[in-house]
Amino acid sequence: MKKTEKLFLDYASDHDLNPSEEEILSFLIESHDKGEQLSIRRAADQLFVSTTSIIRLCKKLGLSGYSEFIFNLGLKVKNMQDPGPATSLHDPLIRKKEEFLSNARWTLDSIGEDSIGKFLDELKQYNLIYFYGAGFSTLFSNYLAKKLELYGYYVSNTSTSDSRAIFFNNIQRYHLLIIFSRSGETAKVIEKVQIAKDKGLKTVLFTGNRQSTTAALADIVFPVFDPTIESQQEFQVTSYESNMFMLIDILLSLAIEQGIIEEY
Repeated sequence: MKKTEKLFLDYASDHDLNPSEEEILSFLIESHDKGEQLSIRRAADQLFVSTTSIIRLCKKLGLSGYSEFIFNLGLKVKNMQDPGPATSLHDPLIRKKEEFLSNARWTLDSIGEDSIGKFLDELKQYNLIYFYGAGFSTLFSNYLAKKLELYGYYVSNTSTSDSRAIFFNNIQRYHLLIIFSRSGETAKVIEKVQIAKDKGLKTVLFTGNRQSTTAALADIVFPVFDPTIESQQEFQVTSYESNMFMLIDILLSLAIEQGIIEEY
């Protein structure tokens, strides 16, 4: 089976595409395989369809739009390639560096200024912040909580190992809930976000899954590119963790520049 056919089946499987959408998908995959870098407008012109039709297909595939589809397609192609035996450290090092930098660019480019502005406004308005992390995401939750504590914020940090009663009793005193959840589908996380919203708290989510149930509930969402989003093999060593820490530090740096928080 040709590489393009495998890619088509990978995308089309379980998405119930109609003939028109299948034609668009096939064209985009074939164009990418030929090395053509088509803008969405040029692709639409060659297909004799509207750009809306292409965007609708991308969203049906679980992606935010055309740019994310092209990035995702490139990632799939890269994963299909056999790098062969490494003869030296140089080539795999360069490959990994480019992969991590590409994922970092996707993360930062996908976050709009509006979301950043709203988050900074919350930090400016409230200094009582409740943190909640799921699994390994408690690393990020602890990190940001400790940083803000150094800047004079009153914080409380809990995880999925804490009882519902502890969360329910403590949340009453706070104004803002910041959640870290890679999948965004952990039942305890979804429950806590719903409780916080019922209590009138603003909720901020840092996640690897912008299409998750928690993302739909949260007021502000910061998606970090997760290379394992399809395989769900979260224990792989990827750029997700380093990009999350980088995003946190960028947001803190912006808060300092804006005079919202002061370094001691």
